[in-house]
Amino acid sequence: MSDCIILPIGITRGTIESILSDDSKLNISCITTVTVPGMEEEKERIISGVEILARMINAELHKVTVRPWDPESVKTIYNNIKNRKFNRLIVVGITGTRYLQPILLMVALRMWRELHGKSEVLLLQGVEGEEARLVPLLGFIAPALRISRIQRRLIEIVYSSSRPISGKDLIKRQGFTKSVYYVLADLEHKGLLKVKRGIIERTWPGELYYRFMKSDDI
Repeated sequence: MSDCIILPIGITRGTIESILSDDSKLNISCITTVTVPGMEEEKERIISGVEILARMINAELHKVTVRPWDPESVKTIYNNIKNRKFNRLIVVGITGTRYLQPILLMVALRMWRELHGKSEVLLLQGVEGEEARLVPLLGFIAPALRISRIQRRLIEIVYSSSRPISGKDLIKRQGFTKSVYYVLADLEHKGLLKVKRGIIERTWPGELYYRFMKSDDI
């Protein structure tokens, strides 16, 4: 028997400060810090810094502590967020204990289902000290979602093209009907592409999904 281990390592206070700084270009109105018990002295210093930054950017700050393997304490994250108003819900994927990552993704996906496309649910992904990008969270679980044959065809057209494609191009040159806009809207909702002013743009999860689709015929 052999094991393959995926091993993420490390967080820094500087990473958190850069996320909340004015230079981050995020329009932050509320912050929910989530921690697990342990190393309280170090965490208190970090959260104190978050409190100062929250006041500087005029953002609400809420603090949640999750007890490991306690579903009721996990539920407090959802309860803390569900009644807030926002245009984008962002899960930070480059800080925090790795125990929390799948839990935070589950909370965010629950919110995505309840929001019905009214707000975006994004993942801030990157490497500590290097570039971080906002990417559609749902796109990363696309292989587990139902992707229809027509959606796969659209993904292939968009991601194999050397030039930007519009909805009008799909109708005029690819033989689609106007109903293609509904299919594009669903793909955008799933995070596999983005439509801006009629032009279809790529997303990082969509690019990954396309590469998997081409290499393994998902």
